[in-house]
Amino acid sequence: MRRLFSLLLLAVASTLSAADESPKPNVLLIMADDLGYSDLGCYGGEIATPNLDSIAENGLRYTQMYNTARCWPTRSSLLTGFYAQQIRRDTLPNVPSGGGNTGKRPEWAQLLPKLLKPQGYRSYHTGKWHIDGMPVAEGFDHSYLLKDQSRFFNPTKHYKDDEELPPVEKDSGYYGTIAVADHALEVLKDHAANHSDEPFFHYVAFAAPHFPLHALPEDIAKYDGKYDEGWDVIRSKRFRRQKEMGVLDSAGVTELSRVERDLGPPYHFDDAFEILGPGEVNKPVPWKSLNDEQKKFQADKMEIHAAMIDRMDIEIGRIFDQIKSMGEWENTLVIFLSDNGASAEIMVRADGHDPSAPMGSAETYLCLGPGWSTSSNTPFRRHKTWTHEGGTSTPFLVSWPKGIEAKGDFRSNPGHVVDVVPTILQLAGTCFPEEAPPSPGRSLVPTFTEDNSVDHEFLWWFHDGHKAIRMGDWKAVAPKGESWELYNVAEDRDESTDLAIVNPEQLEYLASRWEQQLKDTIELATRDLSEEALEKAKGKTGRPSKMLEAQDAAKSKGQVLINGESFFLKGRKAFVMKSEFPAEGKPWIFYGPTLPKYPDKNESWMYEQFLKAGIAVAGIDVGEAYGSPKAFPYFDALYEEMVSRGYSETPALLGRSRGGLWVSSWAIEHPERVAGIGGIYPVFDFTTYPKTKNAAPVYGLSEEELLAKEDELNPIKKADVLAKAEIPVFIIHGKDDKVVPLADNSEALEAIYRVNDAYDVFHIIKVDEQGHNLWEGFFHCQELVDFLIDRAKAGAEK
Repeated sequence: MRRLFSLLLLAVASTLSAADESPKPNVLLIMADDLGYSDLGCYGGEIATPNLDSIAENGLRYTQMYNTARCWPTRSSLLTGFYAQQIRRDTLPNVPSGGGNTGKRPEWAQLLPKLLKPQGYRSYHTGKWHIDGMPVAEGFDHSYLLKDQSRFFNPTKHYKDDEELPPVEKDSGYYGTIAVADHALEVLKDHAANHSDEPFFHYVAFAAPHFPLHALPEDIAKYDGKYDEGWDVIRSKRFRRQKEMGVLDSAGVTELSRVERDLGPPYHFDDAFEILGPGEVNKPVPWKSLNDEQKKFQADKMEIHAAMIDRMDIEIGRIFDQIKSMGEWENTLVIFLSDNGASAEIMVRADGHDPSAPMGSAETYLCLGPGWSTSSNTPFRRHKTWTHEGGTSTPFLVSWPKGIEAKGDFRSNPGHVVDVVPTILQLAGTCFPEEAPPSPGRSLVPTFTEDNSVDHEFLWWFHDGHKAIRMGDWKAVAPKGESWELYNVAEDRDESTDLAIVNPEQLEYLASRWEQQLKDTIELATRDLSEEALEKAKGKTGRPSKMLEAQDAAKSKGQVLINGESFFLKGRKAFVMKSEFPAEGKPWIFYGPTLPKYPDKNESWMYEQFLKAGIAVAGIDVGEAYGSPKAFPYFDALYEEMVSRGYSETPALLGRSRGGLWVSSWAIEHPERVAGIGGIYPVFDFTTYPKTKNAAPVYGLSEEELLAKEDELNPIKKADVLAKAEIPVFIIHGKDDKVVPLADNSEALEAIYRVNDAYDVFHIIKVDEQGHNLWEGFFHCQELVDFLIDRAKAGAEK
């Protein structure tokens, strides 16, 4: 392995414009904090970032680079070249691991400065740390450690060369982002004066734009009114700019991801909303749904976020100018990245929040929140902490005038922060020490001259219970406690079309590789630990209980189950709501669509009636299956599980909206198993919703192929099977439904029953002046409930 690495080093070095005898490059490694994919001008943003944009214009812009989804794991990976879990810097089950002082790196996991020192490098650290140990003790020659991340204007904890400094007084003129640049200039000037014959490695870690949103008044003023049009408009504009500048083509993105309107912060703190007041919003709801107070509060927050990034870019420009004044710019490798995607978090810490103080001042404590985080992470899904693309994919810029001829080019080569150390080591003419295990990282040096020239067997994630693995163009991802999802990221990096049920073998392979990597990681992370240390760690999470509780509180806003049990079948999450006094024959209702947020609270009244009548309700999450036969093995698994528990062999079915496709398609396949079908504005025709183009991928077909096979695959085209079997149906549907048109769905089924002389078992309520909405009458329909109770009990009598 090491011989291969050495040969690669020599081969690539010969292609670089910097010859072997040339001085080793200086390295300026700059990290932002909680910066979203589209927050920079060169990635589609409207925020002024001319200095970073100049790196993109005169160097390389990577569009498929990944981090670990969180600050401290990314920083450990960035400076060691290993996954944070491998070095105990992110949580592993039953292993002393995690952030803060919980996880201590093994001896072999040295930080980059110690690896560069034998090559003559002097190393400097400025800014945030979030790694075990202290910077100078870990190999840096000088350091300014800004440990207090809650006070940009008056930090109480900061260190110079590992020695603690006095707290900064309020109103002293201090601002963290400027202080970081000031120290960077200080050590660079010293380097020029006293060590000009030695190369430098300078790690500059800004805390911006991480919360609290603190910015200088003059910087905020630049963006006054800029965000009054709201996050939906800003997101659309960023996406359009990304398209125009070519970012999306390189990133493998064809569509803007759908906004998850019900997904809020990863942690929920009730007290924060009490403190912040009525202007705060914990979901990325449509901007037009906000009141004037909320719009003002939210727009002001984004102005501060923009101001923090603007100021960071200004200070980066000062650092660039200093290096240029030293005559070292041509031979300085500049790498810029972020530790994770933009954050949806909302909390209040440290000195608290004074609602009467100017927003963005030292007396306030504001967070970006999910509305603007969704915009910042354009075009991707989700946020910091999650292992979807929005949490893990961020800007990555590289410039090296003397060593990279390409100017303004994109690089679509997938990469990860574990690649940074191997890249720098190669350019410094060295490698990992013999005692270290093989790094999962790969040098990106070949990509300086040729795109897609570096391969990874896989990229792996595990944070806060969220899991993911990418192998080639396939990515499997599973939020904590949820089923695995599968995406073809060559066509769907916005993670809109879950192909888990279409390609179960591919998913099974990826999931098994993820599990194997977890086992290998635990083995590596525990090699040097005593049995006593492992015994002590048993049952510990490595995370504060308050954060775990807050994560559970945030998650509990999903499915609403009454007397429910959740479990997994064939790798998919299922549920059953059990009656305390089951009716004879144990009748049950098969519900669709079971998804992370369904069943929901709107349906609870119905379930209470079912359970009181002795009838259970069950469902299984197959993702957005849209009636695809690929879902049948999972529906069959649920059916067999229920029957094995003693429940009826002939359940009633209930389909809400797209759930109509679920239950009707399965009923057509197994009419002998169905006692009746109930529906709330149900879909029966996939050409009306979700449209053939969107349904095609989960059928494993192209749009054209699905249309050609519509007669054999579209439930409405085969619904005569239901009528001929005289399966009773009861539907309630709004006459003004534009999402699921009444005529093309419920009335089309009605016509089929009429033609087949089965109209006497078909019942429909057509509601005037109601569309596809949450009108209470849809969910408190006594006739529908009575029908389902009657049919479920009749099925149990068979």
